[in-house]
Amino acid sequence: MNKKTALITGVQGFFGSHLLHLLSSKFPQLTLYGVVKNEGTAGGAAKTVRADLLDRNAVADMLLEIRPDYIFHLAGVIYSRDWQELYQGNVEITANLLDITHKQNSGCRFIMPGSASEYGHIFPGDLPLTEEQALNPISPYGVAKAWQTTLARYYAKQGADVVIGRVFNVIGRGVSENLSIGAFISQLKKINRGELPPSLRVGNLSPKRDFIDIEDACEGLISLALQGRKGEVYNICSGSSLSMQTVLDLMMKTSGIQATVTVDPERIKSTDIADIYGSYRKINQETGWRPAISLEDSIARLFL
Repeated sequence: MNKKTALITGVQGFFGSHLLHLLSSKFPQLTLYGVVKNEGTAGGAAKTVRADLLDRNAVADMLLEIRPDYIFHLAGVIYSRDWQELYQGNVEITANLLDITHKQNSGCRFIMPGSASEYGHIFPGDLPLTEEQALNPISPYGVAKAWQTTLARYYAKQGADVVIGRVFNVIGRGVSENLSIGAFISQLKKINRGELPPSLRVGNLSPKRDFIDIEDACEGLISLALQGRKGEVYNICSGSSLSMQTVLDLMMKTSGIQATVTVDPERIKSTDIADIYGSYRKINQETGWRPAISLEDSIARLFL
């Protein structure tokens, strides 16, 4: 990947910022560009490119100027229930990038993270989930990501060099407070600083999830950029699941911050899935990737 050019959309986000840091450290001769829509800069070692991904002309001009060898497409809308916003922020921007890249015949490899939320409603007998599992999303974001994946695979059939890493529950510094892990860490840190009383407000702690460290997730996308097969989907996961209760207990043990736990009815989701975890056999066999960072180490990093 050295002496090549990579473009990262969503470079200012949680996933994008971690990927930028890892790419720049692993490949010092890789030329990096980060797409920013309005304010701020790409940060780190990336050159800032300002473009609205909904503007086809702006996208075309950007790609012609940069001519990337790799596009890591991490931009997207997550925390919304507005269908138009979800469609434009996930599907339409992806269509613009893929369509223009394909028409320019640039030979660029397009790497896109999918989401475990695409699987949606499953049965215990389906576990561990493989990439052949039918998609049955039950959340607006899951629906939007399933649309996005379908679109990407369509363009792969048209000849575009697209590969998808279906990422499970990511944990790492900077994770959003809209997610349970982010909400736990935020409250614990505020308790430690004396900004909150020693009482955590939580949702349902019984669901079990497959957690993957953000660095491992980024390594997975990089492995797919280098060795993934065009048009294929690969699970990026740990291969096992733990309950939210277990994770919260581990967070309190690791941090040394103790608090009572109160279930907040407003934090309980009506569509919670009891258990979900994936198989990473396919990506391991084809690229050698496997998770390397334990959940204990991931949690310890949250408090550094």
